[in-house]
Amino acid sequence: MVACEDQPTNTADSESTFQEENAKKFSQKVNIPSNRTVSLLPDAEAASSNWMAFITAKNEIERIDHFTLQEVVNNSNNFFRSVKQLQDSIPTDFEKTPIKTRLNVLLTKAYLLETEAERQRPNAGKIDTLSFELYNEFNNLKIQLNEAFLKPMEDFDLELDERIRIQDSLAKAKKEPLKKIK
Repeated sequence: MVACEDQPTNTADSESTFQEENAKKFSQKVNIPSNRTVSLLPDAEAASSNWMAFITAKNEIERIDHFTLQEVVNNSNNFFRSVKQLQDSIPTDFEKTPIKTRLNVLLTKAYLLETEAERQRPNAGKIDTLSFELYNEFNNLKIQLNEAFLKPMEDFDLELDERIRIQDSLAKAKKEPLKKIK
């Protein structure tokens, strides 16, 4: 019977040790490189300005680079809910397959982060990695939003052809007066 009484103490000690070991790890800032920010082009910014779910998700996710790992754990449910709302409210300007695919990836990362955060003993390394991946995937989403407003290559070809035609006609016009003077 004495052995049975010692066992709860060992469990309590191991729990205490786990908390002490991880307290330092979870007080560290999330590791997000500072050069990983993507800005929206003016057209994409204007189109997303009325997309409230995007603004909410942007505010939630962009705060990650100032969070400690514990703050990420505490907010993981908010990340997941804001990304889910983002996916459920896509405006028609952004109803494109690459954007929907990017939103699926973003939702998966938010789900994985929330799942890890809700574990009884979350792993600080995994939280850090998943936080970076969520932040990175949100930047990839912004790239896709920008690409929705980029001109297709055919438009660039037409524009280039038009510029060449104008330059040729200007060059021709400059040569003609010189011939008349002679």
